Amino acid sequence: MALWAVGVVLLGLGWWGDQAGFWADKAFITNVFSSVTAAAFGVPLALVVLNRVAMVQSEAVEARAGRRLAMRVAGDFAASVPRLVPGPAASLEEAAAGLLAVERSAQAALKDWEPNRDDGVLAELRQQLADGTLEHALEEFRAAVRPGSQAVPAVAEVAAHWSFLNTTVRSRLLETGGAWLSAHLAAQIDEYVSRLTVDPYLDGWLRDLDIAQRRFTGSGDISGALQELWCQLEVGSEVAEAVIGLGSLSREACAVLAPADARTAV
Repeated sequence: MALWAVGVVLLGLGWWGDQAGFWADKAFITNVFSSVTAAAFGVPLALVVLNRVAMVQSEAVEARAGRRLAMRVAGDFAASVPRLVPGPAASLEEAAAGLLAVERSAQAALKDWEPNRDDGVLAELRQQLADGTLEHALEEFRAAVRPGSQAVPAVAEVAAHWSFLNTTVRSRLLETGGAWLSAHLAAQIDEYVSRLTVDPYLDGWLRDLDIAQRRFTGSGDISGALQELWCQLEVGSEVAEAVIGLGSLSREACAVLAPADARTAV
């Protein structure tokens, strides 16, 4: 504002000099005076207006770069999830259904169990253990997921992609005004990934479940064995649920983070 005020004064003096013929024989001073007058108007224009335009353009470029990064990392995350299931996906769904059925039976039995009597509350659970329902579910889980050392790289890759997406990429998107995942979707993915990273081999619960099952069938402490059996069945059911759920959730995250033009093209 001060430079513009000076520029107005210099412009007025220049106009007066033209009217009075003051500049007629002073070519050098005329050029210098004109340059100073133009600078008084041009410098604020360059500093304020053009700088603001450049800043807006720079922010737009950064926002587009952030969206492209988010789409790429989300794509890598979605592509890594299927590696958790190197075997038949249908086998994992059967395993999840079987584990959930046995887990619910164990939960119902635990809820109605009384140490001083055995009135059939364990009948359904014992039937599922005897007829191979649980064993079949465990076989299907092993066939689909192949837990052990082979599972570790897949779990690590999924966890790494999600960690980068949920920290670095998320911060960059929010700083540039980009859209992030809904709180529910992000929390669900984070919970599922956390279930897998607790035991990246995905087989610890299998060993504990085997011990709990043998204790339940051969121990006199039915109450404690039933509690342990239910806990391990719940863990296994949650692991299977997480592996299955991450597939659809990762694709949903890709759709949310894809730029509008990319979604339109698809």
